[in-house]
Amino acid sequence: MKQTIKILIVDDHPMTVKGYELLLKSIAMPFNLSIHGATSCDAVLTKMNTLKDRFFDIVFLDIGMPASTDGRVVNGEDLGLRIRKKFAATKIVVHTAINDQARINSIFKSLKPEGFVIKSDLDAKMLKDLIPIIWEGDTYYSERTNKLIEKGRNEQLFLDSSDQKILHLLSKGFLMKEMPKHVPLHMATIERRKKRLKVMFGIPEGNTKDLLEIAKTKGYI
Repeated sequence: MKQTIKILIVDDHPMTVKGYELLLKSIAMPFNLSIHGATSCDAVLTKMNTLKDRFFDIVFLDIGMPASTDGRVVNGEDLGLRIRKKFAATKIVVHTAINDQARINSIFKSLKPEGFVIKSDLDAKMLKDLIPIIWEGDTYYSERTNKLIEKGRNEQLFLDSSDQKILHLLSKGFLMKEMPKHVPLHMATIERRKKRLKVMFGIPEGNTKDLLEIAKTKGYI
């Protein structure tokens, strides 16, 4: 009897979720696949709370997910960190449209996903190869992802969850004086982090608008 693997496809575009589902169902696998979808961080958080020890074996995670309604989860990477913490056995496959070298390396360092692919490269053959490989305990990184990671081995650009939350709040129009209500850091620390972000992005004398523009270009917001 074939083993059943539970898969959750997380993407904020319903058509992408449906496309993955149809693609997976068309592939002959040595397993039975139980495929589910989620188009928001809120939907995934609900599943995390209700399924508990019956959570998914593999999660296809889009990094560009919009924030949760309460703003506590700011993007797909943040969501992935929560999955990692609560469900250590779940294997995460990052699928993203981002191809910025620094951003890819930041995701790699923070999540250490079992799979990592650029959306435009993903096809039936890649899926057929990917799932058995990560299910057996190995990792699968697409050729383009591997090249981006290798080129950025010495990249110093790494944003933790607090950095990303600061950027998210700034992008939503929050004032600096409002930040301590939403980020568990002192005001002085938040100010230092904002200055450090400008330096990291190469705009030490830039304003908030400059910071947000380059953060958006690199896929952080």
